Amino acid sequence: MNKESVAATVKTDALMIEGALEAMLSASEYCADLTDAMRYSVLGGGKRIRGVICLEVCKMLGGDAEKALPFACALELMHASSLVHDDMPELDNDDMRRGKPSCHKKYGQTTALLCGDALICLAFEALTSTEGGCVRKAVRELADAGGRGGICSGQMLDVASENAEITYEELLRLQSLKTGRLMKASAVLGALCAKAEKADIENCAAYAQNLGLAFQIVDDLLDAEEEGSDAKRGLATFLTFMKADDARAEAARLSEGAKRAISPYGDNGFLIGLCDYLLERTY
Repeated sequence: MNKESVAATVKTDALMIEGALEAMLSASEYCADLTDAMRYSVLGGGKRIRGVICLEVCKMLGGDAEKALPFACALELMHASSLVHDDMPELDNDDMRRGKPSCHKKYGQTTALLCGDALICLAFEALTSTEGGCVRKAVRELADAGGRGGICSGQMLDVASENAEITYEELLRLQSLKTGRLMKASAVLGALCAKAEKADIENCAAYAQNLGLAFQIVDDLLDAEEEGSDAKRGLATFLTFMKADDARAEAARLSEGAKRAISPYGDNGFLIGLCDYLLERTY
C-alpha cells in the first residue's frame, strides 16, 4: 500500500475514533470543569496511531473493526492521560502540547491531575462497554500497559535518567516501557477483539514492539531537529548513543522486523505500509 493510501486509511480510522471519543466526552451530567479539561486533552489532536493499529490488526485477523472501536478509544484515552500527567511540573514540566498550552497550564495543576485520573477511568469504562470473552484479557492488558508494567515504570525511569548517565540497554528498557508497551497493547487488543489464537497475538505484539521503538527513534530525531524538551532536560535519547544516520538505519531495521512479524498474514498491506509511513514522517 502506498503512502497516500496509508495516510487516507489513517485519516478515516482516526475520524471514526474521534467521533466515538466525542460521544464519550459529551455527557453533561458530570462536573463541567473536569469534562472541559478532558475534552481539551483528548479531542482535536494527535495521530490516533494506537487506536488505528488496534482497528487494523482486528481487521487483518478477520475481526469487525466496529466492535474494536471501544478498545481503540480506551487506548487513546490511556495515552491522553499519560500525556496530561507527563506534562506536569513534577514530571516533564512542558508548557505546550500539540501546539497549545498543556492541560496544567490551561486549567491548573489540580484539575490536570484529576483530568488524567478521570481519563484512565474512562478508558476502562470504554473497554467494559463491549461484550465478549476477550474483555477480561483486554482489561488486564491495558492495566499492565498503563501501570507498573508499562507507562508508569517507564516514566519513573525517565525521571531518574534526567542529567544522569545511563546505558543503551537502560534506554531501550525505558522506551520499551514508556512508549512501546502501550503500542504493543494496541496490537494485542485488536487481536483479542478478533478472537485470535495465541500465536497470532504474539506475532502482532512483536509487530507493535518493533514499530514502537522505531517510532520513538524517529521522535528523537525530530526532537533533536527542533531542540525539543528532551534535549533541554538533559535526557538520554537514541541520539546519545548513535549518530543521526545510524539512528535512521536502526529505525529502518526495526520497521523491517515489524513487517516480518506479520508476514504470515495475507491481508496486511496497511500495517506494512504504516511502518514506512511512520518512519518517513516529519512531525
